[in-house]
Amino acid sequence: MPKLICIDPGHGGYDPGAVAQGVREKDITLKIGLQLRDLLRKAGFDVMMTRESDVSPGGYKQVAADLRERCRIANTKGADVFLSLHVNAGGGRGAELYVYDKGGPIAKLAKGVITGVSTICGTHGQAVRDGGPNGTGFAVICSTEADAMLLEIGFIDSDDLPKIQANLDKFAPLICRAFCEFYGVKETDGHTDGQEPPVPQILDRKAANLVIAQLGALTKTGTDDVLVACNYAANSLRRALSLPITETKGVPTASAAGNVIEVLGALWKCAESQDIQDAYHYAADALRGAQQN
Repeated sequence: MPKLICIDPGHGGYDPGAVAQGVREKDITLKIGLQLRDLLRKAGFDVMMTRESDVSPGGYKQVAADLRERCRIANTKGADVFLSLHVNAGGGRGAELYVYDKGGPIAKLAKGVITGVSTICGTHGQAVRDGGPNGTGFAVICSTEADAMLLEIGFIDSDDLPKIQANLDKFAPLICRAFCEFYGVKETDGHTDGQEPPVPQILDRKAANLVIAQLGALTKTGTDDVLVACNYAANSLRRALSLPITETKGVPTASAAGNVIEVLGALWKCAESQDIQDAYHYAADALRGAQQN
């Protein structure tokens, strides 16, 4: 049975995380998280996310509730490994990784992750540290039932930032490589161009049709720009399942695509099954690709 990996892009929504020179931690962690999700799935892992857009899990606006929700998501689904992605602040340099005590069953995985990531910005002192109750006491490490890691890829407020920005698309492949080596599975090619979102396993036809219908319902109360975005997302699902496309309204504006992505992210959190979640994130990925064009 494939291992279930829970990826937690740190911060989001109300919480930008660390900020420097107009760059926000929450944007960096989300991009890496989405790329890592797709690479791990291509390698055969089951993957779940605590967030897939710029929202806080559960819609909370308090840190304690936000962190509890991230842990609840992983615990409810029985994740095997929980990886929380972050960017540090405080003027230091280099990456660091926190685990429970010395890492237990995933000690070698943790070492592999930090060894790969540190090729970008180096390490900040001791590379692997105790984030459990006898160490730093990170909530996402102490309160998750999965083997948990919290990764800081570097410091946003030091000369790490230009290195992070120049190599942003390299972090996910480096992390994925560590997972593949640890679990002995074939490594992916590291290609994440954002143009055609990979089908997560195989989209369920019933679930995809349900999401298509929901996108259609949004057009009845949305603006003309939202209508274009919903049509674009729905057609991406139709193409994935070789369903007929009766109307194409063009490429959505970045703003409208972002608005629909937020709606899909909120619906994703309420979904009753993985099949429906897969359809939501496939449609959202199509819109993210449109934003980049």
